[in-house]
Amino acid sequence: MAHSMLSKADVQNDRHMLMNTLDGIIKQVFSSVRDELYTLKKAIRGAECPNNAPGKTSVKIHERVNYASEDLGAKVVSVMAQPLYSSNFFELLLGIKYWPNPPVKMLRSNMAPGNCFAFKDDRAVVMIKLPRPVMIDQIGLSHISRKQSPTGDASSAPKDFTVFAVTENRDVLLGNFRYECIQTKLLQTFFVQPSEKYDLLRFHFNSNHGHSTFTCIYRIVVYGRVFHDSLLHQNGHLRKRGLDTDQSPMTPNVGEKTTQHHHPTSASSASPSG
Repeated sequence: MAHSMLSKADVQNDRHMLMNTLDGIIKQVFSSVRDELYTLKKAIRGAECPNNAPGKTSVKIHERVNYASEDLGAKVVSVMAQPLYSSNFFELLLGIKYWPNPPVKMLRSNMAPGNCFAFKDDRAVVMIKLPRPVMIDQIGLSHISRKQSPTGDASSAPKDFTVFAVTENRDVLLGNFRYECIQTKLLQTFFVQPSEKYDLLRFHFNSNHGHSTFTCIYRIVVYGRVFHDSLLHQNGHLRKRGLDTDQSPMTPNVGEKTTQHHHPTSASSASPSG
């Protein structure tokens, strides 16, 4: 009788421990979902524009469209990197690949400290599918400042990286770039010579600014233009005739000065922060 009661108590105890474990896993997996819902709620509130409110003026903000945005339909197709934490337990229990800092965060606008794609060491390869083929003219990265970092350190920012456009027949090198650790310019974009439309990009992150443990990618931006084939043909015809088509109303406004970096320099102009 005592043995039977002891067994029942053991079973109840094991069940209680299992439930606590599952509750902890669920909280971790879905914490990012709650964060994103909260961010979306704030964005919706911020988008409300009371045009008839007294004493307020509607201001039009010109921004280029970031085609590497999850909101527009961009997706992370594949990742070659090591997660910061072992995912064997989550794979065994849930049957899914678990990333504490998932790659999709690179495609989201939330720049809160820690809300990034984080991976071990300083090397990773990421394939991104754009929502539609784009005539790409700028590629960029964004990172938080030292003041925003809880540790006062921004050395986990990426440094040298390479971008390829992937097609059925070949990979097209779009450029070798360097993200400088400049605190006054957190979003850095780099010019790309547009030749044709692409919708599949492969990013090779090759180094960071000195962090010995991990690298964080906060945000990827891809700027460009989307032409219909007929307009693209007409644009090329006008260029052959020596006419300037850059003032076309289809060209998005560029809201910031951009420095062109096609090849990494031999040394960074800013010292690594750690």
